[in-house]
Amino acid sequence: MARQENGFIGGYAGSLGPVIGYNWRGRWCVRSKPARVHNPRTDRQQSHRQLFKAMVQFASLHGHVLRVGMRQAALAEGMTEQNLFVKLNSQSFSMVDGVAEVDYSELVFSSGPVAPVAFGAPVVDEHQVLTVSFEKNPLHQRASADDTVYLYVCCPSVGGALLSAPVYRRTGCVSMMLPDEWVGQEVYVYGFVTDYAGRASQTLYAGADGVAESDAEDIVADNVVDDNESDTSAPSSPSPTAAAAPAADPGGFS
Repeated sequence: MARQENGFIGGYAGSLGPVIGYNWRGRWCVRSKPARVHNPRTDRQQSHRQLFKAMVQFASLHGHVLRVGMRQAALAEGMTEQNLFVKLNSQSFSMVDGVAEVDYSELVFSSGPVAPVAFGAPVVDEHQVLTVSFEKNPLHQRASADDTVYLYVCCPSVGGALLSAPVYRRTGCVSMMLPDEWVGQEVYVYGFVTDYAGRASQTLYAGADGVAESDAEDIVADNVVDDNESDTSAPSSPSPTAAAAPAADPGGFS
């Protein structure tokens, strides 16, 4: 390391011929430029780079849910939501014959200390409304009835994803409309909870379901109610409003 004095150009940062200038603890210094940059281009290294690129692209396309589910955790880690997603989901991605494959059942879209709920199996009715009931506080942790619960649904075959409007923890049920083009396709359903400070729970995988017309007919048959029966159910609590935001999965994921 050589120290720069006030020469004809003074202190500088960057490359100049065979040397590189930089500032170290308030002093301008120079060092020789590396003769060769170590950049292995082996098949394994190239595959790793392709996989990392695919994970970053996937995270960017799901940024709207990460801003809800990972913002506070990312701030605590000193990184972006996308980088935290890559860190937490590295085991869910793999390269097979040059194509990035995703294990959707293991994906994480939220992270934090908030008490979770316990989701039941997803159900789709004849109007393509997805409904998931949940146990409000299965672990009996400290929680607020005004915490908000979200569903996040991915449809890889179509290349889309939707974030539900939030509902209060006290409601015990969350629903959302699915697009017409998802009929006949398999969807993956996730859920998480956020509190008043924007902190989130860990992601819970609610399961996969096929959005099919035959399923809708079965659901209607199983839920016929006698018109003479009175409805004794209590009205649900009002929920905060939020528009469901679409996202597209990048091509090449399977």
